[in-house]
Amino acid sequence: MAVNLIELAKNYFTSEFSEQAANKLGESSSGISNALSAIIPAGLAGILSKATSGADGASSIFNMAKEALGSFTSTPNANNITSANTGGNNILSGLFGGRLSGIISAVSNFAHIKESSAASLMSLGIPSLLGLLGKHAEQNNLTPGGLQGFLSSQKDHIINALPSGLSSVGGLLGSISNTAGSVTSSVKSAAGHIADEAKSTGNKWLLPLIIILIAIAILWYFLRGCNKTPETTTTPATDTSMVQKDTTTPTTTGPVSIKVKLPNGKELDALKGGIEDQLVTFLSGDWKSMSDSALKVKWFNFDNLNFETGTATLTGGSGQQLNNIAEILKAFPDAKIKIGGYTDATGNAQTNKKLSQERADTAKANLDRMGVSTQVVGAEGYGSEFAKYKASDPDSLRALDRHVSVNVRK
Repeated sequence: MAVNLIELAKNYFTSEFSEQAANKLGESSSGISNALSAIIPAGLAGILSKATSGADGASSIFNMAKEALGSFTSTPNANNITSANTGGNNILSGLFGGRLSGIISAVSNFAHIKESSAASLMSLGIPSLLGLLGKHAEQNNLTPGGLQGFLSSQKDHIINALPSGLSSVGGLLGSISNTAGSVTSSVKSAAGHIADEAKSTGNKWLLPLIIILIAIAILWYFLRGCNKTPETTTTPATDTSMVQKDTTTPTTTGPVSIKVKLPNGKELDALKGGIEDQLVTFLSGDWKSMSDSALKVKWFNFDNLNFETGTATLTGGSGQQLNNIAEILKAFPDAKIKIGGYTDATGNAQTNKKLSQERADTAKANLDRMGVSTQVVGAEGYGSEFAKYKASDPDSLRALDRHVSVNVRK
C-alpha cells in the first residue's frame, strides 16, 4: 500500500496529544488540533521545498531526518513542548529562513492561538515530522535521492492538506520556485554533458539538440503549471480591504470540501479548517465556561466572504457562507456573536476604518435578514488598528491582516 505522509503524521499527533499540549500551553484542544492541521502540511511543504532545491538540499534533509530519528519517540510527548524550542527553532530556521515568522503568524491566526503557542508546537512538531521521515528512510534503505523522490511523490497530498485559511502559506514557502530551479538545474546538467560530447567528437549537430532539449523541458514544466486552475481573489492586492480566497470552485489541488454536521441534524457544505468547521467545533465544546475576557480575544475568520473592490457590496457566492453562519447560530441558540472588520496597514487609516465598519455592517445586516438578529449583538470596524504587518511588508503577509471575523459572546 502506498504511503500517505500526511495521514501518517496525523495519526502520530493524536487527540490525546492535543489535549495534553492544550493544557501545557493554556489553549483549547480544538485550537491545538487546528494548529496541527496547518503545521503538518506547512512543515512538510517546507521540507519538500528544501529537499527538491538540488543535491545539497536533498542531502541536508536526509541528514536532518537521520538526526531527528535519534530522538524520535513512538508517540509525541507534550511535556517536551517547551524544552523543544531551542533545537526545534534551529531546524525551523534552517527550513524556512526569513519566512518563519510569517508562517508562525499564519498558523496562529488560523488556529486562534497565541503566536508563542504556534511557535512551540512547530518547534516540537516539525522535528517529529523529520523523525517520521528518518524512520521511513531507514525502513526502506533510502538514499538522499530516494528520500527526495519519496517526498516529491507526496506533493499532491501535502498541497491538498493545506487548510483554506492558510492560502498565503504557499507563497511564504516558495516551494514552486525551488522545484522549478531544480528542473532547470537538471536540464542544464544534462545539456552540459551533451555539449562536452559535441566538443570532443566534433558532432556539431548535437548543439541544436541541446537547445531543443532545454526548450522542451522548460516549456513542459511551465505549461504543466499553467494548466492548473488558478486561485482567484475578488480584491486586487492594491486594495486595503479584506481579501479572502474564492473557494467556490475547488480544484484537485485546492481546499478539501467536507460536511459539517449541526446538533439539529442539518449538514453544511464547508471547507476543512474553514470558519464553519472551526466555529461548530468551538461551540460543541465547553466554551460557556470561558471568561468574557477570554472569549473576546478569540476570533474566527470568514474564508469566503468577498466584497467588490473598495466597497461594502458583497460578490456572488458570499451569501452561502453567511447562510451557513446563520444555520450554525440557529443550531446553537445560546450563542451570540459580534462581527469585526479588519484591513491591512496600507492606505489611509481613517478610510480603512470606515470601509471595515461598512463591511462588518453589511455582514450583520445579511445575518439579521436570515432570522438571527437577536444573536448578532454588534458589528465593529477596526480598520488597520490591529494589523500585525507593516505597509512595506509583502502582500502575502499583509493579506493575513485583511478579513471579516466573528467573535462568540455569551
